[in-house]
Amino acid sequence: MIPPAHAAAHPIPLAAAGRGALWWLWGPILLAISIEPLIRLFAGKSPVTTAFASWGPLVVLPLLALALSLLYRRRSITLDGGQLDIVSTLYRKRVALGELRLDRARAVRFDEYPDFKPASKANGFQFPGFRSGHFRMPDGGKAFCLITDNQRVLVLPLRDGSVVLVSPEQPRQLLDELRRLAERRVRP
Repeated sequence: MIPPAHAAAHPIPLAAAGRGALWWLWGPILLAISIEPLIRLFAGKSPVTTAFASWGPLVVLPLLALALSLLYRRRSITLDGGQLDIVSTLYRKRVALGELRLDRARAVRFDEYPDFKPASKANGFQFPGFRSGHFRMPDGGKAFCLITDNQRVLVLPLRDGSVVLVSPEQPRQLLDELRRLAERRVRP
């Protein structure tokens, strides 16, 4: 259960991301750094030379993948008073309850409701089963996403016409609690 609006910040459990999600990051990088050394080795040459062009990618690309892996783990949804705070990789969005159009909000599964699935990345981080950052919707609208499970997505339309898509562990429970909190704010 989520605490009332006057309580301290409360983290919302996120839906677990797919087990192999990071393979979509590490797989291509490992493949990319192994191609040239393998070609050189099979040609009878040393796989690595003293030139940076030879050994540089073997250092730089794994460090880049490590940094992206750490950013991938930086994700949370927090309900803090009258505000939803969403942190996702390099991105953060704070949404006041008053900005939400809860009458149009809904919990969806992308396989049943493909119109709610983001169409393209505007400024974000994405691989199969994971979306983080700013995206475009099929109708051209803007969306901020923290999607870790395509089967558990809470669609939160905002008054400015954009939408927030998040994957809490229990989307319907979070939506019900947001509606209760919004009702309490309306009633004195």
